[in-house]
Amino acid sequence: MKQPDVCLTLIASVEIEEMIIDVLLEHEDIVRRFLTQRIEAHGARMGYASVAEQVRGRAERVEFQVLLANEDVGRILHALRENLPSAELSYWLMPLLAYGRIE
Repeated sequence: MKQPDVCLTLIASVEIEEMIIDVLLEHEDIVRRFLTQRIEAHGARMGYASVAEQVRGRAERVEFQVLLANEDVGRILHALRENLPSAELSYWLMPLLAYGRIE
Protein backbone atom coordinates (compact mmCIF):
# COMPACT_ATOMS: atom_id res chain seq x y z
CA MET A 1 0.00 0.00 0.00
CA LYS A 2 1.24 3.48 -0.86
CA GLN A 3 2.13 5.97 1.84
CA PRO A 4 -0.76 8.45 2.29
CA ASP A 5 0.11 11.99 1.32
CA VAL A 6 -3.34 13.65 1.44
CA CYS A 7 -6.37 13.80 3.69
CA LEU A 8 -9.71 13.75 1.88
CA THR A 9 -12.46 15.23 4.04
CA LEU A 10 -16.07 14.32 3.22
CA ILE A 11 -19.16 15.95 4.74
CA ALA A 12 -22.48 14.13 4.31
CA SER A 13 -25.91 13.72 5.82
CA VAL A 14 -26.10 11.06 8.51
CA GLU A 15 -28.61 9.13 6.38
CA ILE A 16 -25.89 8.07 3.93
CA GLU A 17 -23.12 7.44 6.48
CA GLU A 18 -23.26 3.64 6.18
CA MET A 19 -23.28 3.78 2.38
CA ILE A 20 -20.12 5.89 2.39
CA ILE A 21 -18.48 3.52 4.86
CA ASP A 22 -19.31 0.63 2.53
CA VAL A 23 -17.69 2.39 -0.45
CA LEU A 24 -14.55 3.19 1.53
CA LEU A 25 -14.26 -0.36 2.87
CA GLU A 26 -14.67 -1.74 -0.67
CA HIS A 27 -11.51 0.19 -1.58
CA GLU A 28 -9.26 -1.06 1.19
CA ASP A 29 -6.46 -1.42 -1.36
CA ILE A 30 -6.14 2.40 -1.53
CA VAL A 31 -7.84 3.67 1.65
CA ARG A 32 -5.30 3.21 4.40
CA ARG A 33 -7.65 4.27 7.20
CA PHE A 34 -10.45 6.70 7.85
CA LEU A 35 -12.18 8.39 10.74
CA THR A 36 -15.82 9.41 11.18
CA GLN A 37 -17.40 11.85 13.56
CA ARG A 38 -20.74 13.56 13.97
CA ILE A 39 -20.63 17.30 13.45
CA GLU A 40 -23.03 20.23 13.24
CA ALA A 41 -22.85 22.20 10.00
CA HIS A 42 -23.81 25.85 9.65
CA GLY A 43 -24.41 28.02 6.61
CA ALA A 44 -26.88 29.69 4.32
CA ARG A 45 -27.15 26.80 1.84
CA MET A 46 -27.59 23.96 4.32
CA GLY A 47 -30.19 21.37 3.47
CA TYR A 48 -31.92 21.00 6.81
CA ALA A 49 -33.42 17.58 7.44
CA SER A 50 -36.04 18.77 9.92
CA VAL A 51 -37.86 21.80 11.25
CA ALA A 52 -35.83 21.44 14.46
CA GLU A 53 -32.61 21.84 12.46
CA GLN A 54 -34.06 24.93 10.76
CA VAL A 55 -34.97 26.47 14.12
CA ARG A 56 -31.54 25.70 15.60
CA GLY A 57 -29.76 26.97 12.48
CA ARG A 58 -27.50 23.94 12.18
CA ALA A 59 -27.65 20.58 10.48
CA GLU A 60 -26.39 17.27 11.82
CA ARG A 61 -23.79 15.82 9.48
CA VAL A 62 -21.06 13.20 9.50
CA GLU A 63 -17.46 14.03 8.68
CA PHE A 64 -15.04 11.52 7.20
CA GLN A 65 -11.28 11.99 7.16
CA VAL A 66 -9.72 9.62 4.67
CA LEU A 67 -5.95 9.16 4.42
CA LEU A 68 -4.74 8.03 1.01
CA ALA A 69 -2.32 8.72 -1.83
CA ASN A 70 -3.14 11.78 -3.93
CA GLU A 71 -3.09 9.68 -7.10
CA ASP A 72 -6.01 7.58 -5.74
CA VAL A 73 -8.35 10.45 -4.83
CA GLY A 74 -10.04 10.44 -8.25
CA ARG A 75 -10.83 6.75 -7.92
CA ILE A 76 -12.55 7.22 -4.55
CA LEU A 77 -14.53 10.26 -5.74
CA HIS A 78 -15.62 8.33 -8.83
CA ALA A 79 -16.76 5.39 -6.66
CA LEU A 80 -18.75 7.75 -4.42
CA ARG A 81 -20.41 9.39 -7.45
CA GLU A 82 -21.27 5.98 -8.90
CA ASN A 83 -22.70 4.57 -5.66
CA LEU A 84 -24.35 7.76 -4.36
CA PRO A 85 -25.42 9.67 -7.49
CA SER A 86 -27.89 12.02 -5.79
CA ALA A 87 -26.06 12.51 -2.49
CA GLU A 88 -25.28 15.97 -1.23
CA LEU A 89 -21.67 15.24 -0.44
CA SER A 90 -19.10 17.97 0.08
CA TYR A 91 -15.38 17.34 0.06
CA TRP A 92 -12.00 19.00 0.23
CA LEU A 93 -8.45 17.76 -0.01
CA MET A 94 -5.45 18.74 2.12
CA PRO A 95 -1.82 17.63 1.92
CA LEU A 96 -0.36 15.63 4.79
CA LEU A 97 2.89 17.19 5.91
CA ALA A 98 3.77 14.09 7.89
CA TYR A 99 2.30 10.69 8.65
CA GLY A 100 3.52 8.05 11.04
CA ARG A 101 3.04 6.19 14.29
CA ILE A 102 4.71 6.66 17.63
CA GLU A 103 5.14 3.28 19.26
